Amino acid sequence: MNTPDHPYWGAKAVLTTKHGKGLQIAPAFLKHLNMQVEEFNLDTDQLGTFSGEIERIGTAREAVIKKAELGISISGSPIGIASEGSIGVDPFIPFINSDIELMALVDRERSLTIIESLRSTEIIAHTLKISKETQLDNFLLKADFPNHNLIVRSEDKPVSFCVKGINNKKDLDQAIIDGFKDFPELVIENDLRAHCSPSRQKNISALAEKFALRLSHLCPECQSPGWGVISYKKGLPCQECGEISEEALAQEIQGCGRCEFTQVGKTLAENF
Repeated sequence: MNTPDHPYWGAKAVLTTKHGKGLQIAPAFLKHLNMQVEEFNLDTDQLGTFSGEIERIGTAREAVIKKAELGISISGSPIGIASEGSIGVDPFIPFINSDIELMALVDRERSLTIIESLRSTEIIAHTLKISKETQLDNFLLKADFPNHNLIVRSEDKPVSFCVKGINNKKDLDQAIIDGFKDFPELVIENDLRAHCSPSRQKNISALAEKFALRLSHLCPECQSPGWGVISYKKGLPCQECGEISEEALAQEIQGCGRCEFTQVGKTLAENF
């Protein structure tokens, strides 16, 4: 648990980020582990961008591990932390957007890699294709501009025209004028980089709290940090008819990020 006997108590870790995520991540690690998380500024755009100039290669899981490993390799710190977000159509509710955030800790000294996730539908993420005649007032209200920044870009892939971090009407108008010089239509959308999206910042903070708390728990078998929920046992009987729903989550399965030890955790519901 979070005591001086914990292997991470008072430790230092590097947070690989280009977009100032330390404000959202570091407080939770200090609170639960007395761990000092220091930002390590690195051009993580090389692993993919929200705006489409660089397509992400591989999965979000692979990308977040790669970010943490890059920080370790370049800084020399044995412990690296990183986060990665995927924002788009929700996998369970197809008519809304969701933000799926991943956070990884890589510990080279202990040969330990732990990943935690958070899914939230509380995200401002809107996109609109525009021509020179398009009225923007309704979109700007929905996109929470200028509290949430905007991007103006071309539709081509990879994107050849892109203005990011737009936070005032003057810069928005100028970006649109510049874009229409070469393109008959443009895309205007929320800038989903962490420092430009307050709603995403809240989700990153919530994930950091969840992750740091998990890391504060030690495996009862090997005493490695990161004991927590790794999967779920499925199958619940219907209260009305008794039929088993194969997809309903019944119980948590808790496990270790290092050894193979697992235990059945709390029951999520008696029936549905």
